[in-house]
Amino acid sequence: IDKTTIKGSQFQKPYLEFSGACEGCGETPHVKLLTQLFGERLVIANATGCSSIWGASNPSFPYTVNHKGEGPAWANSLFEDNAEFGFGMRRAFQQRRDYLALQVGETLKDESVKMSEKLQKLLSQYLVM
Repeated sequence: IDKTTIKGSQFQKPYLEFSGACEGCGETPHVKLLTQLFGERLVIANATGCSSIWGASNPSFPYTVNHKGEGPAWANSLFEDNAEFGFGMRRAFQQRRDYLALQVGETLKDESVKMSEKLQKLLSQYLVM
């Protein structure tokens, strides 16, 4: 089943097990769907409000992890600037990826670094992505 379809997404593991949200809360089904679509790669830049209460009240935490211990990343911004907060998180991810690509490119050019042809091909493909 294609997991990118509406039906197929419902067969993916949800990383939202439970929540302390109010009965009939419309927010939790959306977050559950996001966890099914993006899994452990999901990054949530949350605004202060209901979702910060049901999403991060100790000792309960509704998000779960996979068999590797990886799950959605969640952070809360206190001042209702979660769009800017999330944009900053995205910029930080991109900065790290760009730096990794720079290091991979320099390593591929360095003739003193010995690596198999298969690894060279894979690293070259990474740079194209």
